[in-house]
Amino acid sequence: MKRIRVHSVEQYVAEIGPLMKQGLPLYRADDVGDGLLGVGFTGADTEVLISIEEFKQTGDLVKYGELIEPFEPEGKKTQKVKGDKK
Repeated sequence: MKRIRVHSVEQYVAEIGPLMKQGLPLYRADDVGDGLLGVGFTGADTEVLISIEEFKQTGDLVKYGELIEPFEPEGKKTQKVKGDKK
């Protein structure tokens, strides 16, 4: 299992985005004891982790949603981006 530790929202999205785009099954890989948020991808044997503090310092859920949106497969959008226009 490859565990990738990143330090910003941008790095987090850069690592998980291409795997999401492939449509690989995603699972939570949080490490609560160390204060890390994370996701893993079945079939890629990869988990990507970021500290809660770094996530808050380098972005937020709105920024994450804006960055991850292009990687989400059509019909499977999981993030609602603030300011979406219809």
